[in-house]
Amino acid sequence: MERALVADALKKRNHPALEVKYWHTESIGAFTYRPVGQVEYIDAVIEKDGMFSCMELKVSMKDLHSKAAQSFVGNKNYLVCPLEMAKEIKACNDSWLEDHPTVGIIGWDEKKTFKVVKRCKVKYLLPENDWMTLAKGMISSMSKEMKGYGNED
Repeated sequence: MERALVADALKKRNHPALEVKYWHTESIGAFTYRPVGQVEYIDAVIEKDGMFSCMELKVSMKDLHSKAAQSFVGNKNYLVCPLEMAKEIKACNDSWLEDHPTVGIIGWDEKKTFKVVKRCKVKYLLPENDWMTLAKGMISSMSKEMKGYGNED
């Protein structure tokens, strides 16, 4: 699912990154922020025109309802899961929907196609610290990916 999501984003001329490190931060003045709490990882972040889509990838209902952190701090936030699971969540009015009313759902056909099953509510303005944290996390994630490319001889 991750590979298909990245390929889909690149095809649409977006900028994808996987396992993006995200720290909740607080302002200490002069546009400077320090991390507070524990680090979380956002499964996938896709950037286009300064807008961040944060995606939580889940493969089963058990996975969806686990105690694992789900970070929805982007301009657009989505749960990405197999298409049948996405339809089940919406049709059964799963409790997850009530807990995440602004988060959209994208279903994956387990090949190459993604379908929006529930639209997200767009946050057009992010707090500056969230925007900066997502941008830094994406740079770090993409840098890790690129390190393997320079070592091939």
